[in-house]
Amino acid sequence: MGNNNNHKNAEEQESMDSLYRDIVSSTNTLIWRTDAEGRFTFLNPAWGKNYNYSDDEMLGKPFSEFQVAEAAEHYINAFRNCLIGESIIGHETTFFSKNGDEVCLTINLIPLHDESGVVTGTQGTAFDVTERRRADELLQYISAKDELTGLYNLHTFLSMTEQQVKAAKREKKEMLIIYAGIDSMQEMNDDHGRETGDKILVDAANILAKTFREADILARTGGDEFVMSTLVSSKEGEKLIMDRLHENISTYNAAAATPGKLSISFGTSFYNPEEPVSVEEVLSKADEKMHEDKKSKKET
Repeated sequence: MGNNNNHKNAEEQESMDSLYRDIVSSTNTLIWRTDAEGRFTFLNPAWGKNYNYSDDEMLGKPFSEFQVAEAAEHYINAFRNCLIGESIIGHETTFFSKNGDEVCLTINLIPLHDESGVVTGTQGTAFDVTERRRADELLQYISAKDELTGLYNLHTFLSMTEQQVKAAKREKKEMLIIYAGIDSMQEMNDDHGRETGDKILVDAANILAKTFREADILARTGGDEFVMSTLVSSKEGEKLIMDRLHENISTYNAAAATPGKLSISFGTSFYNPEEPVSVEEVLSKADEKMHEDKKSKKET
């Protein structure tokens, strides 16, 4: 009777082992083991199936060898914490597939112990979250950017200028805000169609982007209006920027194939860290001056 039970238990154990092997072999979840030095000692087939590495190309090597330096540094710190008994849950990292594609992973890592309780290595699982990360980045981009021009929207502009205010204080500079509005935009749309109007908006955005530095903040506030902020060392910076803007507009008009000439009205205002006010107040003053500029053009 005892032998029959032992035989039955052995068959059940073999069946369970076979089930586990099938799960490990067929799952798309990445599974691996390392020794105490961090070198791979086991990899399930998902690594090769998804990222084109053979076992020989990865076994005996640390995961950090397949990562850029910054990601490797964070992973190594997590691995070391695992070696002292800590379970690592939800560690986000990246590595490169054999094709050179960057892969985003969420990793779970636990320590492996021998019979005496000494940590001999680690065992991990990871989930590929590359597509989710790209979707998140796309959503963030869409929510932060104006779809037509690629410039920031007003909400993002206000958020980023709050950081620029801190830089102005730190660098003892002033922040210049410039409000811009395309003249006769409604007439352009009525006479030549929305497609031509959209092209004018994109061209205007490109002129602004060409004029300002990468560190400056540019946004489309809606309709035919834009706003820019930049740090300047003195009031002379305003004249230099405005001269450059008008020069770039003239260059565009000399070569443009679009109907009519591009005309943009401007208004400027300064934020002085020594006399702090809200960004909205500085923005409102620049907007008011821009509309005064528009009005003066209509009267002449």
